[in-house]
Amino acid sequence: MKIKAMALKSSIIFAVLLIAVSVMGNLFFTEFLSQEKLKLMPIPQDYRNYFLLQSIDDDTHVIIGDFTGSEKLVSQIQDLKSDNQIDKVVEYFPDSGKYKIRKASSSSFVKNLKDLKADIISGKIFAESYSYKMKSLDTLKYKIKDGTDIFPYNFGHTVKFYDPDEPTTIMSEFFFSKRYGRYDLIFKTNYYKIYKMKIKPPVPFSVYCKNSKDPLIAETVEELYKMLAE
Repeated sequence: MKIKAMALKSSIIFAVLLIAVSVMGNLFFTEFLSQEKLKLMPIPQDYRNYFLLQSIDDDTHVIIGDFTGSEKLVSQIQDLKSDNQIDKVVEYFPDSGKYKIRKASSSSFVKNLKDLKADIISGKIFAESYSYKMKSLDTLKYKIKDGTDIFPYNFGHTVKFYDPDEPTTIMSEFFFSKRYGRYDLIFKTNYYKIYKMKIKPPVPFSVYCKNSKDPLIAETVEELYKMLAE
């Protein structure tokens, strides 16, 4: 009976994880992650790192999956009021299942919060670390300059980047808008290629910002609108 109960418990946990993974594509990131949801963040088999800039309404968070250090870590850095000051850090350690609440992140990737945000938006951090190579601001700017695959959508613009080998398949997509002094900015990478091999990031978003007042998001979106007008 004890073995059956353990098997049932394992099945339930596995089912919950499957649901989380399926939801993670979109709805999982439409609000800030609770401490419990940090447990559901994926741990890649090859231990590549991932980074997510999430700014919703007045506050901004950065999620880091840091798996190349001595201890695997999922870190949530909270910037209340979006003033580039770290107010709280919640860290989850998958190996032990423990949490720690800190004043500063123990991840080696966090030195200056404003620079970290900028590096996620620009894509610099993905290019310079062992991580998934997310399509970032350079790709979005390239598409705007090229003037292709840009569509008005929901008070803003969506931009799609199609697979050159499969022209009807979207590799990555972007969205930006501004309204009433607030800004939206979303970067999503469905997959990227190394030679012919498709690689799907376990966290498809690198930037998910809705109704944000973060000055860096505002600056980025204003720059995109300026490019669009030109």
